[in-house]
Amino acid sequence: MNYEIQSRSDFLTGTYLVARIPENELDQNALNTIQADCPDFILPFHYKNADGQIEFVYKVGTLCKLHYFSGDLTPREYAKLWQSLLKPLLKCGDWFMNPCSFLIKSEYLYYDKNKKAVRYVYIPTAYGCSGHDAFYEMAVEVSKMMMVSDAVLENKALRAIIKDFNPVEFLQMINDHVAEDSEVINAASADTGYDKREIKQEIKAEILEEDKNEAAYSPNMEVLEVNESPAALKDTAEDIIIDIPSQQRKKEKEFGGYRFFGSRSKRRRAFINSSPDKAAFSNGSEQENVGRRDSLPIVNRQPDMIDITQNVPVISNGPGLRFVGRANLPPSIQVLIAEGEIFTIGRFDANIGKKQSSFEFDKKTKAVSRRHAVIEKSANEYRIIDLSSSAGTYVNDKKVPPNTPINLETGCRVSFGNSGADYVWEVN
Repeated sequence: MNYEIQSRSDFLTGTYLVARIPENELDQNALNTIQADCPDFILPFHYKNADGQIEFVYKVGTLCKLHYFSGDLTPREYAKLWQSLLKPLLKCGDWFMNPCSFLIKSEYLYYDKNKKAVRYVYIPTAYGCSGHDAFYEMAVEVSKMMMVSDAVLENKALRAIIKDFNPVEFLQMINDHVAEDSEVINAASADTGYDKREIKQEIKAEILEEDKNEAAYSPNMEVLEVNESPAALKDTAEDIIIDIPSQQRKKEKEFGGYRFFGSRSKRRRAFINSSPDKAAFSNGSEQENVGRRDSLPIVNRQPDMIDITQNVPVISNGPGLRFVGRANLPPSIQVLIAEGEIFTIGRFDANIGKKQSSFEFDKKTKAVSRRHAVIEKSANEYRIIDLSSSAGTYVNDKKVPPNTPINLETGCRVSFGNSGADYVWEVN
């Protein structure tokens, strides 16, 4: 059954959700068990009776929507995310909970970035609020949001979801792949003395090269059929299948660029020089950075600027943030998104070495968190949400509660942290 869910927020309590069900549809056994021992994979809630209805109020707190944290993950992070997502559905029977009573739409999946775990909204109803098709839809949506740096693992996961999604077998496949990868890396590190991360990148490139010659990864392969999947999602399968060779070329270029800039070893230089994508490093500014240990890929691409006075909007077209702070920071952040899309803002993470947000400040901008805030467009409005950042987000000098949407009005001042990353919101 479908139940109406309302999202509310204020500056005192932050964001919370409200759901109502008829009193005669309450699953009393599940409710009693949860009250006595609430599992950590659901949002805490309280309830009350009101005119034959049971009203549940869920506290979101500092948790943020999962899709705000979409991006590239390491294989271990990828495996941990899927375990956090699927294991609650498999073991919820220990609390007399019904898997079909989880709200599994992507908009109701929340993420605890400290524990790196997913939190669900659970409605203790005897009739359920989600069907089998919804589980498949959730897996498809999450696979689109969350990518993994290991191209082989990513394509294994996509194939498993499309072909015949079985949560138990799916988790086993991912865990086996990560464990096997770790064993090979540890053994190679012990034998050669090279850094494990470097060996892992070399092994990944070798696997991708071998996969090019396998028939299963042919660019002309047929799309796998979706067994017992809803008709509405059959077209989705064609969108999920990835052109393997093109993805491999992309991964190899990123791999080559990252390894080349940070390497002093002749062995590693020889590996890059033998790469089929060596030409990717022969042009542009990348050639100028050859041999520099501290060189990194360009993270922020600034929008087209116009040379005018500070009193006139700096951004040439569209909405965005104009810098008015006191630090040496990017002069503008252009936000070009369609309705329903999001624009994430954060700080470049040198440990990952890849862009994780739509716009990223330099790695030295310590007041800005790696995942700081997100701007989303709804109808003709733009709203900013703080992602539980360490230094906070401010609108007109008022701190924004985490996970609480705040409307952006033309001319309002937006500050990321308290170290001079101050901007003015403009819509041209």
